[in-house]
Amino acid sequence: MNKVFGYARVSTVDQNTDTQIEALEKFGCDKIYQEKISGLSVKRPQLDEMMAILREGDTVVVSRFSRLGRSRDHLINLVGEFSKIGIIFKALDLGIDSSTPAGKMVIGIFAALSEYDREMILEKTKAGQLLAKAKGKHIGRPSGVNDVNFQKVKKGFEKGLSVTEIVNLTGVSISSVKRYRKQLGKGN
Repeated sequence: MNKVFGYARVSTVDQNTDTQIEALEKFGCDKIYQEKISGLSVKRPQLDEMMAILREGDTVVVSRFSRLGRSRDHLINLVGEFSKIGIIFKALDLGIDSSTPAGKMVIGIFAALSEYDREMILEKTKAGQLLAKAKGKHIGRPSGVNDVNFQKVKKGFEKGLSVTEIVNLTGVSISSVKRYRKQLGKGN
């Protein structure tokens, strides 16, 4: 038999989930998961617990759309995940019901807006990098060789140490040791 699960979340200890719980109980949820955790927090034990028991045909209900995910993208991903496994999603405040054509359309619009935002951020980042490069600013890892580290690595190879031994003794990263080894002509 399909179940109806409610999820309620508030961001701070000072807030309470009473109004959300009341709306979810009124809706008729079989079980309600609730958390007092910041929207910025990646760890959501109650949400994870609920996600683990969801089965095709179950319904997830939130009293407010924004309470489910830690960000818009996270929310859209969760709703997409529900759709893939056949879970119905309902947000009472916006009247969203993923089992209806209108609900599917609204969720599709949110997903499209989220994708548009991601593409715009990437475009702005690339434009900023090109502008900085045109102004002669270096982007990325510092170029060139760290002379102190290079000398440490050089001495290590002169003493016949392995890459791992040099990394352990000097604290220089393995990628830098290998790059310096190549510059020294000590093989690959």
